[in-house]
Amino acid sequence: MTNYTEVQLSGAELDTYIAARFSKPVSSAGVVKTLNVHDFRQAFIDYNRGEQFTYNALTALFEWLEELAEDTGTPYELDVIALCCEFTEYDNLAEVQANYSGTELESIDDLQDHTTVIEFDGGIIIQDF
Repeated sequence: MTNYTEVQLSGAELDTYIAARFSKPVSSAGVVKTLNVHDFRQAFIDYNRGEQFTYNALTALFEWLEELAEDTGTPYELDVIALCCEFTEYDNLAEVQANYSGTELESIDDLQDHTTVIEFDGGIIIQDF
């Protein structure tokens, strides 16, 4: 028995949850470095997580985080380990379905009802649920 209660969010509620989860306030007293996609990929290598995601997946994850920061107006503070713990790359929906066999995932739309889905050429990334 788990202590977790399943809550499904959608629309603005989901956007607000994601923004709160991944946006950390940046102190004006600190130093902020703006990363490009190359720096982002290099950060994963520096943390010995270079094999966690493929090249294309890291590009898609970077673009998604960049868009999230623009939409919320809050810079994202890079946390490589948190991203590796919270997101998983899959080759296709069938692979997700096999990993989440107890759920009724018949399509990408069904999956998007449960979690964040980042589609890219060569696969998908989902926020683990």
